[in-house]
Amino acid sequence: MNPQVSVVISTYGRYAEIDSLFESLVSQNCKQDLFEVIIVDQNDQIDLLPLILKFDKKLNLIHYKADFKGLSKAKNIGIKLSKGDIITFSDDDCTFYNDTISSAITYFEQNPTVDVVYGRLYDRSRKKNVMREWSDKEIKLNKFNFHLNYSAVTCFTKLKNVHFDERFGVGAKIGLGEELDYVMQILNRNLVVKYTPAIHIWHPDLNVSIMPKEKVYNYAFGYGSVFRKNLDIKFIQIYIMSIGYQFLRLFFSLIVLNFTNANKMVLGIKGRVLGFLLFR
Repeated sequence: MNPQVSVVISTYGRYAEIDSLFESLVSQNCKQDLFEVIIVDQNDQIDLLPLILKFDKKLNLIHYKADFKGLSKAKNIGIKLSKGDIITFSDDDCTFYNDTISSAITYFEQNPTVDVVYGRLYDRSRKKNVMREWSDKEIKLNKFNFHLNYSAVTCFTKLKNVHFDERFGVGAKIGLGEELDYVMQILNRNLVVKYTPAIHIWHPDLNVSIMPKEKVYNYAFGYGSVFRKNLDIKFIQIYIMSIGYQFLRLFFSLIVLNFTNANKMVLGIKGRVLGFLLFR
């Protein structure tokens, strides 16, 4: 019997985090044969074999040793290898709650017309959203409202004919933007995409205020590039609002004399504009 869910994990440079993620998958409250774990291992210095052997009998585990570096390519390999009807793409520093997979399965059983559902990043121990203020209500996503209601980490998809653009993502020429491009591809196909607050995944807090300047610029450049690739009047409105928001943050940073933050806002604006103009 094929599994219902394929958990695709692209990893590089992490060991303890993979151990924690595997432990969380072992602790799922559904039968182990309901899901498989596909780990696309891009390590060239860390040896994950001891972990693979540790969990080989506990999980339905597929270890793919890659000879390349690239997040999007690794995810696409995972899609190709997957046997599940549902695919999800976990970061290698995430953990699943014991009901994460069963909640996704239940959601699709109750909503058979949905093609893709996004859950939320949530810290149950602190009862706190992670990364953004996720809605407490279910939302049908469209080209206007998707922007604050998605994350590749919380994506559960039935689609095997939509792939990550390998020009984007860690290890590619444009180091970020693959998850934004993925959701835009789906919305461009007029598929049924939902957000639900009922599916939770844990992820470390992301503090943008301490993000290195280079990463701020690279993120913004990828952001602008993806919007250029997916030219659409509705998407362009979001792009323009994003730049406007960065100008607003720049203004307030200057008022309070926070020049470090102001400099990051300038980089955010510059990256968005150049990414859009230079993408081919």
